Amino acid sequence: MFKEKCGKTRAPFCLALILVVLVPLSAVAQDNYYAWTAPTAEEQLAADSTAIRAGQGAVFVPSYSKSADEPEVLVFAGEERVVAGRTGQRIVVAPGKYTVKVGSGAVKQMMEIPAEVKAGATTSISPSWSGLKVEVVDAQNIPHRATYEVIRAEDREIFGIGYGADLLQGEPLQTWLLKPGLYRIVRSGETFRARKDFATVLLPESGLAHFKLVIDPTTGDFRGAGVVAPEEIGVKTAGAVTDWTHRATASAAATVSSTNDFVGRPNQTTFAGTVFVDYYATYENGPHFFTGILELEEGFLQVDPDQGRKLPTQQIQDRLRGDALYTRYTNERWGPYARFGLLTNVFDAETLATEPIDVAFNRLDGSRQVLNLAANDQYQTADSFGSLRLREGFGINVRLFRNQNATVNWRGGVGLRQNMFSNAFVENDLAATPELDFFEVDDFSQEGLETTLTANVRLSRMLSYITDLEVFADVDDTGDPTIDWSNTLSLRLTRYLSLDYTYDLLDFPQVSDKTQTRQNLLLRASFDLL
Repeated sequence: MFKEKCGKTRAPFCLALILVVLVPLSAVAQDNYYAWTAPTAEEQLAADSTAIRAGQGAVFVPSYSKSADEPEVLVFAGEERVVAGRTGQRIVVAPGKYTVKVGSGAVKQMMEIPAEVKAGATTSISPSWSGLKVEVVDAQNIPHRATYEVIRAEDREIFGIGYGADLLQGEPLQTWLLKPGLYRIVRSGETFRARKDFATVLLPESGLAHFKLVIDPTTGDFRGAGVVAPEEIGVKTAGAVTDWTHRATASAAATVSSTNDFVGRPNQTTFAGTVFVDYYATYENGPHFFTGILELEEGFLQVDPDQGRKLPTQQIQDRLRGDALYTRYTNERWGPYARFGLLTNVFDAETLATEPIDVAFNRLDGSRQVLNLAANDQYQTADSFGSLRLREGFGINVRLFRNQNATVNWRGGVGLRQNMFSNAFVENDLAATPELDFFEVDDFSQEGLETTLTANVRLSRMLSYITDLEVFADVDDTGDPTIDWSNTLSLRLTRYLSLDYTYDLLDFPQVSDKTQTRQNLLLRASFDLL
């Protein structure tokens, strides 16, 4: 029918019809992708209860997202800094003429807006800047604390180092406030002309871009990036019809490989497959915030040689993980939290014997079972759901400090740990026995105090420091607490030269009496040849 009505004689009509349908749709899509997560400027101003003292006035700069996630607003009288305040709240000052500075980066990189304040009145600043929220995830869509740099394309100016937030630990995503235009997001230490590990984003005036950045947490390599709808990073926009945001992903891969009469390779057929499913949900309503994830990852491998029997199917991936966090923010800076997590295996854990071997299983009751295995036999080291680890925590989430140069968050409270094992064994070979020894793992629980401190400090325009300290102290254990501490010091020496120093410490006395440390010093040189 459409084809009949849209013949050559009616082409203008059809073109108009297409424009009428598509243009509004494209506008809706663009608005959705760059929507504020905060209410309109007018609604924010009406909701702000900041009192203006007699004879004073105020400046108001609207927030694109949450005020606590955005950089400070600075008010200058000439060259003198008068006061610092938050977006989305009145900033009380004496009547007069001022320069309001808004933006991320060093003070001299901030945008300057002139403002005149009169007694008893509020001067509203019209939003002409852009916002950018960057969620850093791994290939499995799990948020983590990797770093990146933001560079403006117009003049290749570096605005600083950003870092991912672990949303499942209650950490907020920071919001960059920048001049509208094209920006490059690059791996920390790279230049504007980086040939890999970079992404670009065009920031529209008065818009908030929601950007997903996929980084390998081990290597720091970029795996993917792009602007997404706010719901894809678990952010609720103002005026949303529901307080819930959901996203679910399912992926599967299968590989069949066969070699026959290939020099240096055996004649065999190999089958491999993986399945990955994850579900992520957030709930946000006033002071209530919930985030949760459920993740399943499975993989198998089967080798069928032309000569000899087919090898048993090997489980190469087997993981079920769930995490949930609820926080009730008493105000924008702090609130109580409750969290729950689990990690387990779904199928029996089995190991392939690549050669004839005797394996001894030493049980908790003192018995010892020895298996005489031939090559390509399998032996079981855990039952289905045989390694179940549960984590619970209750306490307070606090945004201790945030200004132009530093962000400090702290979480502390009571932590519970349950480690439950079913017919699970760990390898611990004894030199005194000819067999390969495995020992049954006993259940154990822990109750104690948990605390986490994260900080991102800009020591200068070119030097930044990031630290993440997690401590768990078992109240029933008089020994040392478990400490997991990671540090990164990044120095941008020049536009083309950077120096990164990392120091990681893990002290886990229940597993080892030695403190594990790792240091890395990386000098990266990257040049624009053209």
